[in-house]
Amino acid sequence: MKKLFTAIILVLTVVSAYAQTRPYTKVENYFKGTDYELQVYKIYGRQDGPTMLILGGIQGDEPGGFLSADLYSDLRLEKGNLIVIPRANFKSVILYDRGPDGDMNRRFLDEPERLEMDKVVSVVKKLMKESDVFLNLHDGWGYHNPNYVDSNRNPKRFGQSVITDADVYKCGNGKTIDLKSHAMDVLKTVNSKIDDERYHLHYFNTDTANPKTPFSDMRKTATYYAVRQYCIPAYGIESSKNLPSVEMKVLYHNYAVNEFMKIYGIVPEVPSIILEKPRFDYAIIAVNDEPKKVDKGETLYVSRGDVVELRHIESNYERGVSGDLLGYGTLNDLNSKFVIKNNSVLQFRKDNIKIGNISIAVAKAPKVQPVVEAPKAEPVAEPVKPSEPAVQAPVSGYVFNVKVNGKPLKVANGETLNLSVGTKLELVSLALDGEVTGLPINLKGYVPSFTMVNDGDDRGYVINLQPKRFMKKYAEDSAKMLYPVVVTQDRQETAKFWVKMK
Repeated sequence: MKKLFTAIILVLTVVSAYAQTRPYTKVENYFKGTDYELQVYKIYGRQDGPTMLILGGIQGDEPGGFLSADLYSDLRLEKGNLIVIPRANFKSVILYDRGPDGDMNRRFLDEPERLEMDKVVSVVKKLMKESDVFLNLHDGWGYHNPNYVDSNRNPKRFGQSVITDADVYKCGNGKTIDLKSHAMDVLKTVNSKIDDERYHLHYFNTDTANPKTPFSDMRKTATYYAVRQYCIPAYGIESSKNLPSVEMKVLYHNYAVNEFMKIYGIVPEVPSIILEKPRFDYAIIAVNDEPKKVDKGETLYVSRGDVVELRHIESNYERGVSGDLLGYGTLNDLNSKFVIKNNSVLQFRKDNIKIGNISIAVAKAPKVQPVVEAPKAEPVAEPVKPSEPAVQAPVSGYVFNVKVNGKPLKVANGETLNLSVGTKLELVSLALDGEVTGLPINLKGYVPSFTMVNDGDDRGYVINLQPKRFMKKYAEDSAKMLYPVVVTQDRQETAKFWVKMK
């Protein structure tokens, strides 16, 4: 018996050792089924070495950063290790918003978790402790320049820069980190690859610890936390939001990341930039635990009270894909179960780009013939007192379901919705007599900030009502503040209301 036990232990040890043979990648998933779902890729090289933490998507309207980080998730390494978090704030990525619940890159504080996003911050902090160097990838406005050139190129702009919190940082244990030297080496090589000098990256020291710094807010950021708390080199890499294409943003990020990897002794296979147009093909949806394949654009018919679960999304991308059952759950409802009460729509996205829909239709129950009873004597009606208002019949017809600053609201067909500038409006669905129709809703004049296809369907976007973001030709008033929200079917206008900014 003892020999058998020893043999079993030996086999398990060999299997375990084989499973961890370098090189290999380990994927860790946190907070599944929530808006703040987090995927972490730990990549171990053939030879051990320093560990670099690469963070993207902490602010969701910066695609250059999160798409670049995403490419490193598939690397195989000859030497060293990577910890890659492509989309630190997946909720903000889906909504293409800097931070719908606040700026996650201002939550790296010495205090307990308070907001829902803080649970992600706590994971990132623990991963910093496992790392030897930290890179935080961003897209910033304009073009950083040590000298003032114009309003778009000056010392206060963040785009096209490598950012440090100090030239040389002195840790609490007396150790010093020369941040500037390595940053300048990276910039020299990166800029040699960029022909157009207008797009060169510059060094940017925010002098974060200095009480007189104009960038005191940087004390709440991930890079400052890493250098201050764990005494590891930390750099912010910023491409510019103003570059002509997303591919350029990704390319310049890759240039910088690759040079930092060389400096810190991490030898990779350099990823290719492949920005294929996102495509959605079909989904596997379980109805009462029975899986069904439903193609893009099809309708899934269910009965009221059925339990529906989205189990798989077939796309040409593996990461950054989500499915949102409108009116239920969160922004990402993959692997969550819901009891269906009304018609709805499953909306699929790659990051913030809508790539397709599947309608969920509740089949109407057959009408039951009423039992015929013998007529009863009608009571004598009492006169209605003048002071008693007549009871109104329930309102029927088309009603828009929307969210105003996250709170659900119903808007009647033909109504005008008066909202303050800066309000966040989300178009959820159009209902007819209480049943969701699944028809697309178009806010005329609004075009999503970052989308490959303007399909005329604005459901699911969180729209920041700013007049400058609207195409003035669609305004229906002289002040250019009144815009129609329209639903059309077979080229005929079905329902409509107006949004007026004030």
